[in-house]
Amino acid sequence: MTFTLRTFLIAIALMIAAAIGYGQIRYLNGWYAHSSKVNADYAVKKHKAEIKLAPTEAKAATANAKGKVIYQTIYRDVVKYVQDPNRTVCRFDDAAVSMRQRAIDAANNIAGFDDAAVQAKPSRK
Repeated sequence: MTFTLRTFLIAIALMIAAAIGYGQIRYLNGWYAHSSKVNADYAVKKHKAEIKLAPTEAKAATANAKGKVIYQTIYRDVVKYVQDPNRTVCRFDDAAVSMRQRAIDAANNIAGFDDAAVQAKPSRK
């Protein structure tokens, strides 16, 4: 059994191709494992954030529903006031002032939105 140069080069080429193929498979397996880890970490973070935000979201939904009832009442009064045929002069009478004050009071006193404002991060220029 004699090895010629051609057989020797073919054997070396096959070994190089096998090594490159094996390396490619290991490289892709590493990236797939990394991707799975990152996705799992993201799912855990998302779940924790949703749990942390759930009470705030419920509080905001309740406040929003209460605010809608208040503003529907004010809106109905505003429509009645604007459609009144006797209101031709642009003058702030007691009805207009009371509607405005009720709207301001409603905006300032809706439960759930009375928390302190979140401080914004200063921009770096």
